[in-house]
Amino acid sequence: MPKRTKEEIAAEKEKEKLRALRRGPDLDRFLEGKKRTFVSYAEGARIYSMNYYSFVTLAKAAKANIRIKKNVVIDLDAIEEYLEKQCMEENGGI
Repeated sequence: MPKRTKEEIAAEKEKEKLRALRRGPDLDRFLEGKKRTFVSYAEGARIYSMNYYSFVTLAKAAKANIRIKKNVVIDLDAIEEYLEKQCMEENGGI
């Protein structure tokens, strides 16, 4: 097996860095040990059986968006509180 030059090794390291960036950050590392439930927009839309963009609008209205680097996670507890509050307001505070 021929020896690789320093340039080849540096190019390989650069390619590996780019692959890691494309995969994005490890969100589990940021959310580890949290008691709240966090999901992506797509997962939240599936959980609530909603259209994707309707769920995005709901999450923004509930201020449940949390930005982690270039990704957004949604705090489901904040969504639940918002929905309960809206339900109470609609029913006259019953």
